Amino acid sequence: MNVLVSGAAGLYGIHTVEELLSRQDITKIYGLDDLSRGYLDGDSLPTNWLDGKVQNLKQRYQDISVKEMNSLNIDVVIHLAGYNSGKESMNTPEEYFLNNEYGTFQLMQTLLRTKNRPFFVYASTVEVYGAGESPVVDEKSSVIPQSTYAVTKLAAEQHIMAVGRWYNYPVTSIRFSNTFGENHSIYGYNSVVASFIDRALRNEPLIVYGTGEQTRDFIYVKDAVRALSLAVSYRSKVEGLIINIGSGTQLSINELANSIIRLTSSTSEIINLPCEKGKHLGFKIDIGLAGRSIKWFPTFTLEEGLLRTINWHKGLYSI
Repeated sequence: MNVLVSGAAGLYGIHTVEELLSRQDITKIYGLDDLSRGYLDGDSLPTNWLDGKVQNLKQRYQDISVKEMNSLNIDVVIHLAGYNSGKESMNTPEEYFLNNEYGTFQLMQTLLRTKNRPFFVYASTVEVYGAGESPVVDEKSSVIPQSTYAVTKLAAEQHIMAVGRWYNYPVTSIRFSNTFGENHSIYGYNSVVASFIDRALRNEPLIVYGTGEQTRDFIYVKDAVRALSLAVSYRSKVEGLIINIGSGTQLSINELANSIIRLTSSTSEIINLPCEKGKHLGFKIDIGLAGRSIKWFPTFTLEEGLLRTINWHKGLYSI
C-alpha cells in the first residue's frame, strides 16, 4: 500500500508516520504538510523519515490535484491536517471554516475523481458532542458543537460521510478525545497538557479556569495513532463508521495539574481564574465500538504518557 498522511508534521502526523513505518504491508508513505503549524519545519524532519520509505510533500493538503494523486498511486489517505483550537476558532472563524471544512470538502471531491478511490480515514474530535447531553456519550449521541472549531470538524465529517453513502466511497471517521504527547506545539493556542508541563518545568503557576473539577478524557498520542493504523487494517469492518477513541476514563483538570506538578517535581502553584466560555463539566466517552470493530484498546496509562511527554519537553530546554 501507498499511504498519504495530511498534516504529517503535526502531533498526530509525526506519530502516525512512525506507526506506519513499522508495517511491512506499506510500501511508501507520503507526508503532506505545508509546515505552517506543525512542530517540525523543513530542517528538522525526523531521521527515520529519511530512509526512503517516507517522502515529504511541502504543500497545502487542499491543493493536491487528481493528477498528483494518480501519479503517487495512493491507496489510503489519513487526513489529519486542520486547525484545532476552540478558542482560536472563535477569534478567526473564517480561517477555520476555509481550512477545516472547505479544505476537507475540496480534498474529498478530488479523491472522488482519482483512479484508485483511496480509503479515506478522517481524524475528527469528540468536541462535536459539545457539553454532552448525558454522562456517557457514544457514537449515536447528540452532536451539539460549542465552537467554530467543533462545527468545522463536524461539518467536514458530514461531507465525507455523505460522499461515502452517495457514491459508495470507502470512508471512516475517528473522533479523538484530548490527545497529548511528544511533538505537541507549545506555542500559541496549545493544549492544557502542554501548557501545564511547560509552566511546571519553569516553576511558573499553572492556570486553571473555574473550579478545576471539570473533567476531560486524556489519551496518549501513541495509543491514538494506533487506532488510525488499525482502521486501515480493518478497513472492511469500518467503512462508513464513526468511531470514538479515548481512554474511557475521566480526569479532572485539578487532578491533571497536580499529577504534572508531582511528575516534574515542580514548585508551581495552581491559580484559579474565572471560567472561559465554552468550558463544559465533562463526560465519559464510550469506546466500546473501537474494541469491537478494530480491536483497539488503550495500552498506556496516563502517567506513562505524561512521563514520556515531560521528558520530551525537558529536551527542549536541555534540562
